[in-house]
Amino acid sequence: MKRDVLWRRRRVTWLPLLLLLLLVLLPVLLVSAIESADIGEFEEEEAPRQLVPLTDRNFEHDTQAATGQTTGSWVVLFTDLRCDKCKDAEQALLKASTEQQPIPAQVNVLDSPKTCKRFLVSHVPELRLFRDRLMYTYKGAWNTAAISAFIQGSWKDGVGEVVPAEDSSIFEYFEGLSKSWQASLEYFSRRPGLLAGIGAILATGAYKVTLRVLGLRPSKQRKAPRGRPVRRRAD
Repeated sequence: MKRDVLWRRRRVTWLPLLLLLLLVLLPVLLVSAIESADIGEFEEEEAPRQLVPLTDRNFEHDTQAATGQTTGSWVVLFTDLRCDKCKDAEQALLKASTEQQPIPAQVNVLDSPKTCKRFLVSHVPELRLFRDRLMYTYKGAWNTAAISAFIQGSWKDGVGEVVPAEDSSIFEYFEGLSKSWQASLEYFSRRPGLLAGIGAILATGAYKVTLRVLGLRPSKQRKAPRGRPVRRRAD
């Protein structure tokens, strides 16, 4: 009997403490559950889409524009970061793009001069669609509706052009050599005296090499032989 009474007293004593502990921990548990749910929803949300950056180095590697377009269709916007109209065109292209192809991309003309020269980009913004192994140039307004219509099918109303091939390394080498030669000519044309001196040195060197190849020696003036003094006989 005494044990039962003591147990009941202890249970009555601990019960308020348990209730108080639950009241303290319950708000903490609710807050943590809400934060976990918010984090899960945030992770499920898709990250904002961005245009794929293309440069002179990775343009052909990623798009394979002139080598079969095996990576899919691409819609490439040529822009200049200093151009306000280019920023509007970039936002319009992002809104017009879908999760399906074509893949939206961007080329900064200031950082990719070789790519701009390859596609003859003379003004910005300019939009090119690469699909079916051809290239289509956008000629509409720079808004979401017009660009979306172009991507979805109005490109068929245009004329597809053959994608220009990427310049080979040998061509780039000779092009750089030609530019260096032209710069050298301009430098020496402003300094005729220096050019004349170098020309004289080169001409002298060529003359000596020619004589050595032909086995000749430069002619030297021979001195006239001196006559022996005539001794007179004594009478």
